[in-house]
Formats: sequence, C-alpha cells, structure tokens
Amino acid sequence: MPKRIESPVKRFPGYVTLSDPLSFPQVIAYQDGISAAMELGEATWSKIRHAVLPGILACVQEWGLEGVPDMPGVDTFPATPLQSAGKLVEWLQNEITALLQEAETVPNE
Repeated sequence: MPKRIESPVKRFPGYVTLSDPLSFPQVIAYQDGISAAMELGEATWSKIRHAVLPGILACVQEWGLEGVPDMPGVDTFPATPLQSAGKLVEWLQNEITALLQEAETVPNE
C-alpha cells in the first residue's frame, strides 16, 4: 500500500506518496543515486542533492507539494531557495531510507 507523507518543509507544504513496497528498479535507482552522491566526495550540497534526485524521483508515485511540478524531473525539481530545497531533498531521502530499512527488518515469528 502506498505511503503518503506530509512535508515538514514550510516553503513546500503538501504531501508526497511513496511507493510501498518499492520495486527492484526503484531500489536500484535509489541506491545508484546514493552511490553517485557519495562518489562526489566534498562537492557542493547542490551537486550532491542533484546526484541523489533521480533515485528519489523513482520512488515517488504522486506529488502534491506547493511549488513543485506535478511530475518533477531532475531538470524541473526546485533547487532554490537553497536551504528549503535542501531540506526537501533530505526529508525525502530520509523517508525512502526508512522504507528500505523497514523492508530489511523481518519480524520474529
């Protein structure tokens, strides 16, 4: 069942619906984005966020955020204001990472 999450970023209020469970292509796209960001080393935050963005976009089913296109891409995703856009990417990254970790946790039966 998809997971709807509310944005904590004041500049971009609304919601995002994440796929849940994530498919193999979504997980691979997300992991590739994280790897690409890590390879940048001490690059600017904008470059790091840009690198992880394709993986984030792959995991989102629906966008309902003010100031974000209905179907954003890496070329249309907001990059400013820098602090708010950064918080938006970090929030989405944290939520998707939590989905991955939750999927790895197998309850004891």
